[in-house]
Amino acid sequence: SSAMTEPLLLTIRPIRRAFPGRADQVARARDFTRRVIEPCPVLEEAVLLVSELATNALEHTATGDGGQFDVIVLRCETSLMVGVSDSGSARIPAPCPLDPESEDGRGLGLVELIADRWGHCGGRHGRTIWFELRWKQP
Repeated sequence: SSAMTEPLLLTIRPIRRAFPGRADQVARARDFTRRVIEPCPVLEEAVLLVSELATNALEHTATGDGGQFDVIVLRCETSLMVGVSDSGSARIPAPCPLDPESEDGRGLGLVELIADRWGHCGGRHGRTIWFELRWKQP
């Protein structure tokens, strides 16, 4: 059997990149996400959520204190799964009510609003917050 007959899903691999825990790396994480998934019907949503989660990692975990964060992207035929792994925190991530006037505290609220599913795993030594975005086949 040739590789061409394999179902698409068997050939998909997550693509991961690590970024130093600095504010200037959030834009690099956005660019990385854009390059990995383009073209994609949920491109702007994915880039926005990666930006929010990377910012959260810097502000609320050990990532911003000399750590790092990783972005992991898994693109399928009609869905996209993205995880942002940080250097850990004792705080459990929870979305705040969305306040349009607030400049911060929106990250997980936006994830909850935009993503089809999201969740987190890990703890004080490292945590991953992931989200899934789905779309219909054209």
